[in-house]
Amino acid sequence: MLEVLYRELHYRIAKRNPLVANDERQFQKAIKNAMKRSIGVQVLGFLPFGLLMASIFAFTNEKLVLSSLMVSLALIPFVFAMYVTAVQTSYVLSVGLFEPLKLLPIKMGSRYLSGLLLLEISPSLATVLPSALFLMVKYPLSGFLAVLWLLLGLFLGHTLGLLLVNFFSLRIHQRAGRGHFLKSFARVVMFLLFIGMFMMMNYLQYYIREHSEQVAGIVEKYFIAYPFVVSSIFDPLRSMALFLAYLSIFGLVYHLTLKGVWKKILEPPVVSERRSISKFRASLRGKILALVLKDFKIFARKPAMLVAFLFPIYVIFQTLVSALQRGELGLEDLLPVLFMIGLFSVPGADAVLKVEGKNLDFLRTLPIKKRDFVIAKVMSMALIPTFLGLSLVALGVFYGSEAFVLLPYALFLPFIASSITMLYFFRYKGEEIGIPELRWPQIILMFIIVGIVFGIIALPIFVGANVIESELIALLTSLTLAFLLGRLSR
Repeated sequence: MLEVLYRELHYRIAKRNPLVANDERQFQKAIKNAMKRSIGVQVLGFLPFGLLMASIFAFTNEKLVLSSLMVSLALIPFVFAMYVTAVQTSYVLSVGLFEPLKLLPIKMGSRYLSGLLLLEISPSLATVLPSALFLMVKYPLSGFLAVLWLLLGLFLGHTLGLLLVNFFSLRIHQRAGRGHFLKSFARVVMFLLFIGMFMMMNYLQYYIREHSEQVAGIVEKYFIAYPFVVSSIFDPLRSMALFLAYLSIFGLVYHLTLKGVWKKILEPPVVSERRSISKFRASLRGKILALVLKDFKIFARKPAMLVAFLFPIYVIFQTLVSALQRGELGLEDLLPVLFMIGLFSVPGADAVLKVEGKNLDFLRTLPIKKRDFVIAKVMSMALIPTFLGLSLVALGVFYGSEAFVLLPYALFLPFIASSITMLYFFRYKGEEIGIPELRWPQIILMFIIVGIVFGIIALPIFVGANVIESELIALLTSLTLAFLLGRLSR
């Protein structure tokens, strides 16, 4: 069943991708052995990073260092699983993949949804399993426990992603007014704060270890929150007991969540609010702006996808904590973070393209050119990172630094990253609007390409020149990309 669903999903994705749909040979290739090829390509894309991180384990024997490294690595499958589950569930359900199953005598079809998502998530283990295997060579039992905790981290992230979808999505909204938007926004903020708690505890752990070994020992002894519990791998009995406790608790949560998800898939609850009816008024709003507003209205109705889209917020987390601790925010603090915000605009392509769901067929009936569609997606991708960059610059000015000089970076870098990404995905000829197939190796490739461009922009800073020269390069790059966007499909 999972193979059939996976093949059907890739069939529907291929139909939406003009690069594939217009070429019969490529179309057949895309859906043939889709599971093996897709998972295999993603594993190969993640594996180099996994081997790079594993090299640290090869030259380290100290148990305290190894356990700390495993705590950090355990966050990767956890966060990845939660992100992919939140975005992919909304997308899979929006394209109607599970509609035929509703007619079958299946008690809990959400198990197939979970299995499908776990297949999509599993390649991320290629980034962490090599490190665990290196650890297993040195300390076999601890390495085996590390593998179990990494697998459990993947399961925990997947379960939390399903919880996010169950509570925040799977509803039909009729006449959703301002109250619905505020409730959705509040849920998103609460969930982001919940994830931020893990990062805060991570900083707390390193702070305690740096300042007081005695306090660190007490904290480590009684601290059982994930991912810090992974540091117990060198205490096998305690680690196994905690592992079984986590598995039992979250196994029950997972089972109950699947029941709730399937119930809402079969009969989605209808949410309606009272709203005054106003007369229709023609708007002078342009097509591009209308498409951007449409994206964010859909995000507001699907908080699970909005949470995933807002993940770049965590890029500025460390800078904010540091600024609050020191009471200052200088240029040397802001400069690298602005580049990081721009770079982390790239994963936003996954959310802004998958937000369409069933809307794509309707959009194809409207007088919208591919150029308008792509520019709107660039704006949707760049909007949040640009807002974050401007907020940091404003915070730097508030603390009295000369941060205003970095304002062009906040404006140009997210636009550059978003434009390069969309120009790559929409490089096909013709005016047909489509959704190119997005795989994580392609996202990684975009990270590399955008990183090279950012390196060229930052080159004057490395050679000791003024930031003005660097910002001029960013301006010229932005103008070039804007020209290419304007010439799209001509």
